[in-house]
Amino acid sequence: MLGGVNSETGLPPRRQQEIDARLDAVRARLQELGERDKVTARDLVAFAQRLESARRHATEAHAAAELALVSSAEAFRRAAATHERVARVHERTAASGIGDVGEHERQAAFHRAATAAEQQRAEHAESLLSPPGQAGCAAAADGPGAGAAS
Repeated sequence: MLGGVNSETGLPPRRQQEIDARLDAVRARLQELGERDKVTARDLVAFAQRLESARRHATEAHAAAELALVSSAEAFRRAAATHERVARVHERTAASGIGDVGEHERQAAFHRAATAAEQQRAEHAESLLSPPGQAGCAAAADGPGAGAAS
């Protein structure tokens, strides 16, 4: 029958005491490390609360970003409409021969270019919005690979 580690018979008593002391120190250190790494129920509750808070803040931030994009797109569309109206005024004025016709034509061309630029900005802002039916940040946080970096 095999005996335990401490059951060796031919060791001098002093050597046996050194081995026992070292084994006791290793057992104590293992127990200390095990206790340190234990996760308590309180730790789990705190973690769950922090996670929920982070998700709530992410959802609020996502909603605020969506609102900012919608507002920006609307502002760009209004600016485009305003540039278009001003371009038409300059074109009518040039066609009527009032004032510096060449300058009115240049201004009309400038405002047409500004209209196109504002429309592109509006389209870009709208392209950054989440597609309809997609919950955005909150759905991504709950889905597969939620812990992975996006």
